[in-house]
Amino acid sequence: MRARLVECALVVFAEKGVGANVIQDVIATAQVSQGTFYNYFRTNEELLAAVAQELSNELLESIEGSVNRYEDPAARIAHGVRLYLHRARDFPLFARFVTSAAFHLASPSSLIYDYLPPHLEAGFASGRFLEMPVEVAVDLVSGFALAAIVRLASGEAGDDYPEQVVSTLLRALGLDGQQARDIAFAPLQALPVPRISLISRATARLED
Repeated sequence: MRARLVECALVVFAEKGVGANVIQDVIATAQVSQGTFYNYFRTNEELLAAVAQELSNELLESIEGSVNRYEDPAARIAHGVRLYLHRARDFPLFARFVTSAAFHLASPSSLIYDYLPPHLEAGFASGRFLEMPVEVAVDLVSGFALAAIVRLASGEAGDDYPEQVVSTLLRALGLDGQQARDIAFAPLQALPVPRISLISRATARLED
């Protein structure tokens, strides 16, 4: 039941924005009673936090499993960001929610703070990246990705936009132009999207 409420909330938040009070809409979409809803969530904010955490961490776990096959930390960062951006392109519902939720996705419980710093620190240690505080580098990567998803959601991005973003990001981290381009445009192995994932369930619900 909790999973059903979260997937319905994702659909409603993506349509109405995270500033809207969506509890009654979620209850109607999930076809449950108010009592059932309040057994799991007490406020709009609790519901939003649950959606943001599950949606983001589900994807970040999948990305982390995929990028670890690369020895080069620059390739790991590039591959991970590209996968995130391609997920936004392939699932407009995901892009709309990220655009609306923005920094709610970067809550302290986000796995980005577990997964991203070690890759950045490896880049600093190897000399691949310019020295900078790791928190600045985390904000640089996540900020680039968020801004790019906003553009992807608008439908104004070209076909190679994710790769152009990643190439620019790598240059900002310290790679030269050709290296950054070669890594950003390397073949990309698509990330599987399990049918039981939140984004798959919510998209199927939206299409019903």
